[in-house]
Amino acid sequence: MISICIPIYNFHVVDLIITIINQGEESKKPYEVICIDDGSNKETLKLNAEINSHNKVKYLILKKNIGRSKIRNLFLENANYENLLFIDCDCSIQSENFLENYFEQLDNAVVYGGRKHHYNPPKNKNKKLRWLYGIKREDQNLNYRVKNPYHCFRSNNFLIKRAILSQIRFNEKIETYGHEDTLLSLELKENKIAIFQINNPVFHEGIEDSSIFLEKTKSAIKNLVFLEKNTLNTSSIKLIKTYHVINKLKLTWLIFPLSKPISNILERQLLSSRPSLKIFDLYKLIYFLREKQNV
Repeated sequence: MISICIPIYNFHVVDLIITIINQGEESKKPYEVICIDDGSNKETLKLNAEINSHNKVKYLILKKNIGRSKIRNLFLENANYENLLFIDCDCSIQSENFLENYFEQLDNAVVYGGRKHHYNPPKNKNKKLRWLYGIKREDQNLNYRVKNPYHCFRSNNFLIKRAILSQIRFNEKIETYGHEDTLLSLELKENKIAIFQINNPVFHEGIEDSSIFLEKTKSAIKNLVFLEKNTLNTSSIKLIKTYHVINKLKLTWLIFPLSKPISNILERQLLSSRPSLKIFDLYKLIYFLREKQNV
């Protein structure tokens, strides 16, 4: 009854697949695992070759990277069941009842299980910013998610009816990293399709170096500018709301000329061993302002 969909890009997923298969077999319920590799490097393909040995797994390898939106839509062509469970490849499953918890939610159109990060900080100081952001901003408790179901939606761990994803697909105009799930949640809200929140998190294992995380953040902000210009009402997004307050106060003309040198100073702090999320918020706001000027 569930097609478990795992898009892969440069990450070792064998342990995740084995965990899912073990829980699937124990459940005695119909399931399948579909893995689509989105142009990973040779080392990743070698590490993940074991996937082919599992008869419950359909493993496809794309020669060329097609992006986060297109690859998720591609599962519609390859899944056999009406319930699609998307799990990011850089996650681990800690709960023994993870899959069963989703089997119990099949009456709901869209279900989000949540995300967690390991409590202990990484030993590598270059990963501190991404871990801190995960712990403080992404690890939202169930009560908060229930009150803010669309705002808290992420594509890392969610169940959706095939018919709904066929109707409201990931927007393939978003080809780079970031906010493809934001747009999906906005469109679900626009179409009055509820997102049901449950306590069934995956743990995020793919903690990038701070420099890579900042580059991904820039990519996500560029996509956010695109969303504001071309899609649905984005006024509920905090970064956009803050920008409009500044713009209304006519302060953008003051900030913009200084935006590049300020960004360089902020970036040095964020790449340090003691990054600040308040500095990170300011960094994102300034970069958003710069991108808005380029539109």
